[in-house]
Amino acid sequence: MSTTNQMSGGSNVGRRIYRVDPSSALASAWKVAGGIGLLGAVGAAFGFVRAHDRFAYSYLFAFFAVLTLALGFLFFVLIQHLTGAGWSVTVRRLAEFFMSGLVIFPVLAIPLLLSTASLFPWMSHRGAEHGESAPAEEHHSALDFLVRDANAAPPAPPSQPAVPAMRHGGGSKAFAEELEQAEHAEHAEILHGKLGYLNRGFFYTRAVAYFAFWCWISITLFRLSTEQDKTKKLENTVKAQRLAPVATILFGLTLTFAAIDWTMALEPLWYSTMYGVYAFAAGVVAMFALLTLVALAFRRSGLMGNAITAEHFHDLGKLTFGFLIFWAYITFSQFFLVWYSNIPEELTYYHRRWPVHGGAWKVISLALFFVKFVIPFLVLLSRNVKRHTVLLAIGAAIIVVMHVVEMYWVVMPNYASGAFAPNWLDLACLLTVGGLYLAVVLRNMTAHSLIPVGDPRLERAEHFQNA
Repeated sequence: MSTTNQMSGGSNVGRRIYRVDPSSALASAWKVAGGIGLLGAVGAAFGFVRAHDRFAYSYLFAFFAVLTLALGFLFFVLIQHLTGAGWSVTVRRLAEFFMSGLVIFPVLAIPLLLSTASLFPWMSHRGAEHGESAPAEEHHSALDFLVRDANAAPPAPPSQPAVPAMRHGGGSKAFAEELEQAEHAEHAEILHGKLGYLNRGFFYTRAVAYFAFWCWISITLFRLSTEQDKTKKLENTVKAQRLAPVATILFGLTLTFAAIDWTMALEPLWYSTMYGVYAFAAGVVAMFALLTLVALAFRRSGLMGNAITAEHFHDLGKLTFGFLIFWAYITFSQFFLVWYSNIPEELTYYHRRWPVHGGAWKVISLALFFVKFVIPFLVLLSRNVKRHTVLLAIGAAIIVVMHVVEMYWVVMPNYASGAFAPNWLDLACLLTVGGLYLAVVLRNMTAHSLIPVGDPRLERAEHFQNA
């Protein structure tokens, strides 16, 4: 077991400083993760130069998939401080390690911020002004008519009604052309009304604000917790609890607007008032599943000793199960409201992901219901399963894998007119973002105790029992 002992009073856990043995495989795991990330970055850089449009979508998928997980860990830590929870103290440090990896995302965001013109129709007017145009099969939106008008004055209302009357002798072709022109003019007017928010300068300003807050709060909470291992000062716990209420509110706002900016704005005419909650639910349920897997792996390896017990896994299982139901409720509610209202601007989102002719995207949509929800729901439903490490790990692993699939489903239908076209760049970008993020996380694990031994609620966590 890779821990070192140090005598102190109080809890049995508190008598030990749980640190990674410098000679163990885990001590050098961050180098392996970093190497994988750099290897992926070589492939991603090649794609950035040779197939920039495809790279942009692949990188956004990878970036958002990992970022939502990291933000989920930040949420977990904030909630523990907000509620003054005692049961989770021995688990919280693992979440803090993954939260600490948020500091790498401003660097990881650079390729994304350099690719905005390839992602967002409302930014690509610059390319149009220089006479550039993407091949028809690679156009990511049917809104190319908006490119020329994005910074122009609002278009005049169409002279023809939304559904123009059939002209004598014009035939169905003339009718279709008039209808298309009317729709284009209406869509251009809608987008022009959003340009106060959807513009390049404000987009970058918001991105800087998001990263500044996430990095500041994650660094502050991580520092307060790790310093307490040495000082045992109660003031660190008090400071974290005082930060938690305001930080939780800001977390909700920044996550919501980041999801709108980076994924919902891929289709600027589509909107959902539930989208921020949907992104939150997807990230948090995947976070609980991953936290469960990591805790199980550390417990099995002996790194955590008896600090994390079946009682903790039972609670992690309950939280995973609860947020899985919450994710399903939000996801279905968003779909149901769009389906019921039957408004064309809203239906476009699901038309791409549930095409009438079937295809791969429809299969993935069904898989998100059956594989991400139904199977883990049935697996995690029983109390006995939540206390059975093997079955609990199976349910959690399914959720984590399907989270990556879901983020692919969120981003990639906007590329190539919705065609399902997997590419090696998808894997290269995922290895880049995931590898470099894990390198930071694992490096911090080697530098600090795996359990917050200075937390005053540690003994309560050690003897925690479920009702």
